[in-house]
Amino acid sequence: MGAFSRANSATRSKTVKAALSGLTLLGVSALVLSGCASTDDADSGSSENLDLKIGTILPQTGTLAVLGPPEFAGVDLAIQDINDAKAGLTISVEHKDSGDTTTDLATQSATSLIADGVSVVIGAASSGVSKTFIDQVTQAGVVQISPANTSPDFTDYEDDGYYFRTAPSDVLQGRILGNKIVNDGKTDVAILYMNDAYGTGLEENLKASLEDGGASVVGEEIFEPASTDFTSAIQALLATNPDALVVISFDEIKTIAEQLAGQGFDFSKLYGVDGNYGVIGEADTNVDIAGAQFTNPGVLATDDFQAKLQALVADQGGDELTVFSYAAEAYDATVLAALAALQGGATDGATIKDNLKAVSEGGDKCESFADCAKLLADDADADIDYDGISGPISWDDNGDETEAFVSIFAYSAGNKTEGIDQVAGKLE
Repeated sequence: MGAFSRANSATRSKTVKAALSGLTLLGVSALVLSGCASTDDADSGSSENLDLKIGTILPQTGTLAVLGPPEFAGVDLAIQDINDAKAGLTISVEHKDSGDTTTDLATQSATSLIADGVSVVIGAASSGVSKTFIDQVTQAGVVQISPANTSPDFTDYEDDGYYFRTAPSDVLQGRILGNKIVNDGKTDVAILYMNDAYGTGLEENLKASLEDGGASVVGEEIFEPASTDFTSAIQALLATNPDALVVISFDEIKTIAEQLAGQGFDFSKLYGVDGNYGVIGEADTNVDIAGAQFTNPGVLATDDFQAKLQALVADQGGDELTVFSYAAEAYDATVLAALAALQGGATDGATIKDNLKAVSEGGDKCESFADCAKLLADDADADIDYDGISGPISWDDNGDETEAFVSIFAYSAGNKTEGIDQVAGKLE
């Protein structure tokens, strides 16, 4: 994984504003969230301490391994903050590898975690991987919260209410990306996307957004996740003379970018998504994609949050983080699980499931575990509404976020990246 710099909280204001069918977008140039801030330690008012055991199924290997380090760090930082609050709940975690859809590591990890008695599983990053074990987890009465699943397929999935996600559906990312391309003045768009739940779901919503905005999709090519040669697909798409090319992939972007360069492609026409953002970094010298732009669900990580993650990783003896994608979503997923257990007074999966939606929306606002726990300690019947580092969250009955952010990043020479905008959206 190549090293590269990430955007800080000072972003250029290039706000995209739009209203699309079933979707409200609100441009923001600055966002102040204090999800890591805490007040005095909360006192649960009870001599009993709840012990919550969770597990993670996140990518240590595979095509989305770039997302593993920030997600693991987000979970671990949340656990540190929860335990430091001394609010009547102690949380522990067992980390497992998800691999990707070419392996069965995720199902093995799920089997192990269920046997070890976890009540919550945080993961997977890949929508396709989550599909391989969601039944296994939810049918065992274990809550699954993904910090990064974006496939629309999960909205109506039969999970008995045990599945949630802190990342927005690609209905949102697809619409915001399409809106961004149209606002950039592009009219003839080609799309190269992979044949899985993530790729097809994102392509569908991107295409709808482009056409709603008056742009034309002049060419589309689909590839299998195991593909290694994209030459013919690239040639077919470039033959349509597009003024924008969208690539929906995972780490295949490295090969695709090199093959695009071989065709003399102008990378200012390239748009990418969260699955391939950050895969190409400053250490990658085979190709320079200066001018390319990528969307990534979630807020731009603030300097303070980045510093806390880096300090934690350093204390653990790990490598410095070079990407922060979905760290905030992983942090909030962990905090929400703990708050649901604290509000429900028990740490079993059913109790957590029954309280998750309630602690995410309505009621008295609170922006850290400690602050929310104090409200519950002061009033056992308190109605809390946790607004976290990743945004307001506010789950609906399907476990989907109803409002969230999508960030936009731009590449410059040397494969350096900068966050240039973040767009708020509501799914109605």
